[in-house]
Amino acid sequence: MLAEADKQVLQITGEQAATHAIVPCGAGSVAEAVTAHYKAPGRESRAAILAVEPTDAACLQESLKAGQSVTVQTQDTIMNGLNCGTLSTTAWPVLKAGIDVSVVVSDAESHAAVQGLTAASVSAGPCGAATLAALMKVCGDTDAKRELGLDKSSVVVLYCTEGLRDYPVPQ
Repeated sequence: MLAEADKQVLQITGEQAATHAIVPCGAGSVAEAVTAHYKAPGRESRAAILAVEPTDAACLQESLKAGQSVTVQTQDTIMNGLNCGTLSTTAWPVLKAGIDVSVVVSDAESHAAVQGLTAASVSAGPCGAATLAALMKVCGDTDAKRELGLDKSSVVVLYCTEGLRDYPVPQ
């Protein structure tokens, strides 16, 4: 999947590699794979990695703050696949070393991203759309955007891990 994404990005951009990758993080296995891929030793181009979690299940963000893997109490979220209170023990060291920014998004932000993607004919559920919600959140923060080097020349890959499905619309 990651090699295919690299190939497609190069084709679409005229040989410009991804500068940023945004990946959903539940227990961390997909985020671990994406992080290891873009931060691999000897890789010609490295991308900044942004991990996104639900506000009510942000075990990666809390672990990064603590400097060690911690368990958090979770609550219901429309991002069911990301509703994890503990990171995978094998994922944690890779995520700790490679994640550039941890972003949390609310159910309302994820739902708005689902609607935006649906309007653009992209089939994404709340977990997959969380990556777009994270990009929108970071781009709305001038300091974070500058620190990450996000600008008109950026090539951002959003990893969508879920197709459109029914879920309770947040109020």
